[in-house]
Amino acid sequence: MLGGLFKPKWQHSNARIRMQALPSLGSDSAELIQLVQSDPNTGVRLEAITYLTDFPTLLQLGKRTDSIGERARLRLLSLAAHDNSQDAMLVEVFDWLMTNPALVENIARDAQRAPVLRQLAIEQLDDENLLFKIASEDVSRELQYLAASRLQDQDKLKQLEKTQGRNNKKLRLLLKERMSAFQQQEALHQALESMAVDLEALGLSGHWAQEKTQYRVLAQSWQKTVAEAGDKSIPTVLDKRFRDAETVFLGRLGKHEKQQAELEPLRAVFLEYLQDAEVLQQTLNERPEELTLSTIDQKLEQWQERWVSAAPLPDEEQQEALNQRWMAAYVALVDKRDAASNDLGAVDSLRRCCSRAESMRKGKRPLQAKQLTALQSDWVKIKRPSLTSEVITELESRFHQAMDSLNARLQREAEEREEKLSKMKAGLDQMEADLEQEKYGEAIDLHRNISMRLKELGGLDEKAKRGIEQRLRAAAPMVMEFKDWRSWGTDQAREHLIETAQRLENDDSMEPEQRAKEIKALRDEWRKLAQMDPGQQRKQWKDFDKKVTAAYEPSKQHFAEQAKQRNEHLQQREAICAQLETMKTETDWSTVDWKAQYAVINERRKDWKKCGTVGHKDWKSINQRFNDAMDGLEEHLKAERERNFKERQRLMERSVALAEMEDVQAAVSEAKSLQSDWQITIPSRPREEQKLWKQFRGPIDAVFARLKDDRQSQRSDTDMRIQQKDALCAKLEAILQLSDDEFIPAARELGALRTEFDSLREIPRAVLRKLEERFSSAEQAVLNKQEQLRWTIRLAKLDVLAAQSAEIKGAGVSDAAAQIEGETLCLQMEILLDIDTPAAFQQSRME
Repeated sequence: MLGGLFKPKWQHSNARIRMQALPSLGSDSAELIQLVQSDPNTGVRLEAITYLTDFPTLLQLGKRTDSIGERARLRLLSLAAHDNSQDAMLVEVFDWLMTNPALVENIARDAQRAPVLRQLAIEQLDDENLLFKIASEDVSRELQYLAASRLQDQDKLKQLEKTQGRNNKKLRLLLKERMSAFQQQEALHQALESMAVDLEALGLSGHWAQEKTQYRVLAQSWQKTVAEAGDKSIPTVLDKRFRDAETVFLGRLGKHEKQQAELEPLRAVFLEYLQDAEVLQQTLNERPEELTLSTIDQKLEQWQERWVSAAPLPDEEQQEALNQRWMAAYVALVDKRDAASNDLGAVDSLRRCCSRAESMRKGKRPLQAKQLTALQSDWVKIKRPSLTSEVITELESRFHQAMDSLNARLQREAEEREEKLSKMKAGLDQMEADLEQEKYGEAIDLHRNISMRLKELGGLDEKAKRGIEQRLRAAAPMVMEFKDWRSWGTDQAREHLIETAQRLENDDSMEPEQRAKEIKALRDEWRKLAQMDPGQQRKQWKDFDKKVTAAYEPSKQHFAEQAKQRNEHLQQREAICAQLETMKTETDWSTVDWKAQYAVINERRKDWKKCGTVGHKDWKSINQRFNDAMDGLEEHLKAERERNFKERQRLMERSVALAEMEDVQAAVSEAKSLQSDWQITIPSRPREEQKLWKQFRGPIDAVFARLKDDRQSQRSDTDMRIQQKDALCAKLEAILQLSDDEFIPAARELGALRTEFDSLREIPRAVLRKLEERFSSAEQAVLNKQEQLRWTIRLAKLDVLAAQSAEIKGAGVSDAAAQIEGETLCLQMEILLDIDTPAAFQQSRME
């Protein structure tokens, strides 16, 4: 307990006393570091940081984001301004120093700071004067080079080239590149000015189509030149001049196009007629079997009248050109129609014959063999067209399928007739046997059933039919006699049905559908009894009908609600049809957004499928209305689908040409352009779309594969250059480990190593910085050691010269000889000490 009384003040439990003890602790003592790192009071820790000089601890604390981290960073910056012993650590947190621009400038200009730290500081400088001073006076050639690389003043660069270009080869190359860049900048300005002058001259000749093309070329050239310039600044005056000229030309062009737009509605009418003719001609060329002669003749007559009655253009020259185009298209259509008339007539005949076969297949009447024979004969007699299209193949397939189905049905009906005839004969045998055995009820039922089936069975042989009728007439007297005996039994059965109807009326738990089925079954059973015994049943019928009507009431209400829902569904379907019809008539199909329009149409189709059921009587008409509306929209969609498909076919042809482009980057740029132009407005059939997409994507994928291979090759080259730079660093570090005698000749390779190291470029910046730091550190160490050895040798030589001078003085030589020896010794000492020689002895020194 008393041990606490003898603790030092910095360990006292009172935070105020611990804070008072801080000045007595060493600035880098373990006690002060402990307080900074773990004291429970934040105020004590903050105050302790102001006394701390231990860089590792401050560096560790500065990485925190709280007030302690902020205080540690401020303390570190304060020490860094005067202490250069920890510059290696400051490199790691250089971003902290960037918050103090004055400190960064001081580090950049202080030759005593670590070269790596100074390099980071110089990279942040914008002061041209300071950069010029470092580039001119700094002892480190690397820092001179770095400072010069950040200079923007052309005059300072020229001055620097005169003063330092001879002493620093790397700097000389940099200055040469920078001056070349200034010349390129001037050439860029001249090119931009020339384009601005050309743009200012546009819009005055009246040749709008040509000048519009020239404008696009100039705009693209301007954009390309600006893009290639990259970081090079474009003069604001030139940019404004070009933009002003562009605005003036576009204004003139807009005025001209507005005048032309006023004539566009009249011209659009004729262009629409020509487009219709082109579509029809294309159909005749590619799919003539889809048309009929009557349809073609009707269209040609209507279109000719429509063209003649259209309002003419004010420009007679334009109107004459359109008339010539129309006459050429009309004559081509008539020729194509005449050439295809025989084939189209044959296709119509095949269609009609195929429709007869399909209608016969859908019919309910029994078939006859002579009907199928006649139909097959008519099909064979039709002359086949010369067309070999999918439509002819489809008609052939449809007819053969229909005939196969009809033949199978004919065979099946014959087998069914034989089976029914056999059953009727067996029933007659059973009826006659029942009459002999006095099974009267069974015999009566068989007589009635056979009579009914005989009436329903068609296509029966007359002889067989007469035989059955004779046997029925023979048994009729006995059957009629026995029917009277059965009347009493049917009355009892009717009473049972009335009791069952009463039970259904009182049963509230039954489902409406099941209740309706039960009631229907009761009524069917009543009708069967009426058929068995149609005698006096009036009173029983009234009771039965009253009870089944009452029992059916819940089901009636249920079905009425379903009918109401079907009516609502009908209204929903009518609304969808009205929307589609309005879309067809009110949409401007020349400017429509096809993707959005196609999405809306598909949405309406989905809405149609989601609608509930409608009444059987209403379904046919509303479904026909929907199909007619969709067919009307499909005409426009079909034209756009074909146009869009052909446009993408042209893109596919361009993509095939990518394989011939040797420049990978140009091919990639073209591939990206093609991908951006690939727009599907209205999709075609999935099989065609998939085929076209594969043809389009194949060459593009090949281009990107080439790009991937090139990049992989570049990465391999980069790895090789990194290994070479690492080997140069290792070689330079090995030179430092040589003995003095071996070091001197090896150090002469320093310049060659630096040149080879700098020549290995295109390396990731992070890796390059680390290798540059490693090489620069070893390079500086070699230079320091080289300078140290050089002075050691100089001092040794000076000692030798001093001894020689003493020998001359004591040797007693003549004054002339002593004069010559003395001058020689002085020249040697001046050369060793690198000091100036008097003008009278300059020539001797040169010798």
